[in-house]
Parts: sequence; C-alpha cells; structure tokens
Amino acid sequence: MKLLILWDVDGTLLSTDGIAAEAMRSAMRAVLGPAAPLVRTSYAGKTDWRIIRESLPTVAPEVIAERLHEFAATYTELLMSQRAELGRRSKLFPGVRAALEALHPYGYQAPLTGNIAAVARLKLESVALLEHVDVAAGAYGDDHHERPALVPIAAARAAARYGQPFGGQQIVIIGDTPHDITCGQAHGARTIAVATGPYSRTELAEYHPDVLMDDLSDTAAVVAAVIPNPITDSR
Repeated sequence: MKLLILWDVDGTLLSTDGIAAEAMRSAMRAVLGPAAPLVRTSYAGKTDWRIIRESLPTVAPEVIAERLHEFAATYTELLMSQRAELGRRSKLFPGVRAALEALHPYGYQAPLTGNIAAVARLKLESVALLEHVDVAAGAYGDDHHERPALVPIAAARAAARYGQPFGGQQIVIIGDTPHDITCGQAHGARTIAVATGPYSRTELAEYHPDVLMDDLSDTAAVVAAVIPNPITDSR
C-alpha cells in the first residue's frame, strides 16, 4: 500500500516573496475589516482562516466564517490579477522538484496547507508543480481554521480517490513550522521538518519531528526520510 505524503506549500516547497501576503491583507481589508484595526500576526504554519481571526480580533468569529467564501474569492481574484508577477517572484526551494519525482513510486502526494484551496493551486501552478501533487486529495485553510483538523480531511479525500484508507504512519507530513509537526503528531503521522522557512533547526528540533532536514536538496535522504526508516536527523 502506498503512503499519503502531505506537503506544506509556503516555506516548504516555495516562496512567493511576499506577494501573496500583500494580496491577503488587501482582501481582508476589502471584505472583512475596512474600518477595523488590522493586527500584524505571524502567518507561518497557520491556516488563512486562523490568520484572519488573529488579524481582525474585533470581528466576530462567526462573521468571519460567514464571509470566508467572499474573502477567498476576493483574495484569489487579487492574486490572479497579478499572475505574471506571482510567477516572476515565486521560487522553488532546493531539491523540491527532484524530491517530488523521486517519491512518486512510494505514495500519493497532495498539499496540506494553510492556504485556501484556490490560492494553493495558483501558487503551485506558478512554479509548475501541479503535475506532481493531487490538489483534489489535499486539505486547505478554508476547510477548517485549525491545522490539525486538516489531516483527517486530506486522509478522507485521498481514501475516496485512491480506494485505500490512510491513517497513522501511512501518512507523512512535510513542513517547515512547528504547526506542521504538531498537526501530524496529533494524528500519529510521520513528520518531517525542513528548515527552509522562518524557523531554525534548533527551534524545529524542540518539537521532535521524526526527521529534521536543512532542506530537500539531498533526494536520496528525502526518500529515506519519507519511507519508514529509523532516521532521526539528516544533514
């Protein structure tokens, strides 16, 4: 049976050089908070839904939930209007494409990201990764406001698509933040942390991922980390 390999997007696979964050703040202002104070908060590892809650603490959570689809449409439209600039400013991290290709025989690969689904697709398209990940089997920041809740959502979607159940160590989560690690641990999944985002190796190590890597540049090490092996640290 194949594994379900769930990839974080920002900070793990790619960077959009701030263009997406700028569009997100504009969308929040346009839809949810034209007059409310917009609080700056860390975006790393959080769902877009949670980021909106933290950025607009004076807006009731139920109002945010009710208008989430409107926000998603506005945010997506803003990014689509800047598609050329998004493609120009976006970049893959070292070894990403080779890692995705090498892992293909071992598992089904999908996003597990805090991005809303439409934005995740745009970002992956901007760096030509859509052929490597099954976006229909992923889970996103408009599915739930808390990241741990995304794991069973992705598992259920993948099970429906591929005709096999996924749970525990059959699920591998690869990400660059403590949120990626803890969401996998909450469901007994295998967790691989990469220090390509805002967190250092030392900071990530405090959360005890199964594997900790500087980046994805060593393809053989990535494959060895994903399949169940007793590797705990790869340099």
